[in-house]
Amino acid sequence: MLVSLKWLRDYVDIDIDVKEFADKMTMTGTKVETIDYYGEEIENILVGKILEIKQHPNADKLVVTKVDIGDKVVQIVTGATNISEGDYIPVAVNGSKLPGGVEIKQTDFRGELSDGMMCSAAELGIDEHYIEEYKRGGIYILDHEDSYELGKDIKDVLGLKDALIDFELTSNRPDCKCMMGIAREAAATIGTKVKYPEIEVKESDEEIDFKVEIDNPDLCRRYVARMVTDVK
Repeated sequence: MLVSLKWLRDYVDIDIDVKEFADKMTMTGTKVETIDYYGEEIENILVGKILEIKQHPNADKLVVTKVDIGDKVVQIVTGATNISEGDYIPVAVNGSKLPGGVEIKQTDFRGELSDGMMCSAAELGIDEHYIEEYKRGGIYILDHEDSYELGKDIKDVLGLKDALIDFELTSNRPDCKCMMGIAREAAATIGTKVKYPEIEVKESDEEIDFKVEIDNPDLCRRYVARMVTDVK
């Protein structure tokens, strides 16, 4: 059972170090197999805004961009095709580090200096299976409907500071195979209370394009369906 410590803290006040927490959980019977520190290898990747995009004078497949990262405007050369002026994007500048220990340095691309690079989801250590399809395969474009503080650490913006705890659950503990189950166990272990979420269900009379058909009325005389949206 993989558990995000950040998400778990929505339901339990855990004010101890993750290693100490893992040891306590193991001692009370909920064994921790591994702890992976999500975003640990990412350093100094910032929120930037693309101000300008121009064709590279010496390369058909490259563009030269001006990107505002808060305290200054940097020039970045890229071959990305999914960017537009006004986009907010993750920027790795000179000295930034990516997963795997890759350090970004100023580079000359056919006569144009690039002060860093724009990052894709994979370059941030994000599995593309867990993001919207339109954000895959190119530079990771931050949602246009939101506003972002330029120069802010991308780990804070995307919630990349986290510890993923892998619990080894035995067959007699199916109650722990969900976030609330682990939350109850964690609260009992460290001597605190579970913060149960407030659930509000709103009825809607909105028309939906959904139809249920019963193929065999002899086996199923009636089937009632309800659509539920915005489930976390």
